[in-house]
Amino acid sequence: MARRPITARLSSAEHIKQGYERLPYPGNDLAALSEGRGSLPALTWMQGIGRPGCVRPQRVLVAGCGTGMEAFLLRRWLPQAEIVAVDFSPRSIAVARQLEKKAKVGRPITFLVGDLTDAQLATTIGGEFDLITCHGVLSYIPQPGRALKVLATCLSADGALYLGVNGAGHPTVALRPWLESFGVAVDALRDERRLRELLQLWDTLHDDELGEQATMPSSYLASDVCGGHFNNWPLAQWRREARRAGWEVAGTAVLAPALHIVADDGKEKPLYPMGTGELAERLDQVRPTGFHRIMLRRAAKKHAPSWRWTGLYTVKWSAGVARFYGATMGVRFEETLTAQQAALLQILIEAKVAPAGWARAMGRSDAGRRLLWRWTGLGVVV
Repeated sequence: MARRPITARLSSAEHIKQGYERLPYPGNDLAALSEGRGSLPALTWMQGIGRPGCVRPQRVLVAGCGTGMEAFLLRRWLPQAEIVAVDFSPRSIAVARQLEKKAKVGRPITFLVGDLTDAQLATTIGGEFDLITCHGVLSYIPQPGRALKVLATCLSADGALYLGVNGAGHPTVALRPWLESFGVAVDALRDERRLRELLQLWDTLHDDELGEQATMPSSYLASDVCGGHFNNWPLAQWRREARRAGWEVAGTAVLAPALHIVADDGKEKPLYPMGTGELAERLDQVRPTGFHRIMLRRAAKKHAPSWRWTGLYTVKWSAGVARFYGATMGVRFEETLTAQQAALLQILIEAKVAPAGWARAMGRSDAGRRLLWRWTGLGVVV
């Protein structure tokens, strides 16, 4: 009797890599990749929350670059910066390099094949990056905590990491079991026509924040809907992973708008005096987001905090009232300030970094301490 050939069972990581080799993400549409915005938050927000008061990033790492969309976008934002883009899929890197030649994006981007869980990654790519972006990557690998530890070794002293990851409200949380109930094999992209029909039905009944599933390219469906591994976690779980790797949450994209809604109605009392990470976590528990946009900094050593102005708000003054507007976050509010508070705020705006004794003077009263806490959550100061 002829023996059947023995087929090795692929690990989760190998299965995921194989999927991206077959369908590189987000594709090879030159116009879309070289001109598109992708889903990165504004550079002003990443800089203001993650690196307040620092010069624009000189070295940037795109961790998990796919076929290059975020790298091309960052090149437009930072024409003089050194940009290194890494992905574990050789085919994705090959496509990115081809697209870069066609797009003529300016200063060359260094595209490299690399594994974000490789402990030697910093040595391979040359560490000390001012800004690291890792968007839509760690939700699909089995060891996100290991990757977070490796990325910490690639950071400069005043650097920050932007992390874009799936939340507990991600559409695939309910979508995958629903597709399975129709007999769709969700661990591989098969029978695309039937899958599209089901996704059209899903879209008709849902208004997901991440867009219509049926219109997404095959490369998206292969990873975000029919991928081999998913980490669709609440912020609390992502925060735990980050803290184990030596990171702290500096802010999230939804924190300021959510806190603004709560504070505008005067219902923030149960949240005071939670730190930024716990505050964002608590709000996510009430209304789970589909996709987290998180700024991480290396966990600070125990010392007196240095307060900084983020530059995300413009302030206009009128008869003791300060009117704040954060265009990046779409948040607008006003504060009635004492003469001393107004003077202290003006000092911070002009100096960018609070002088010695500033926080003590601002927080001399309970009202002042609550004001400073609220401004921190709203992204006025960090």
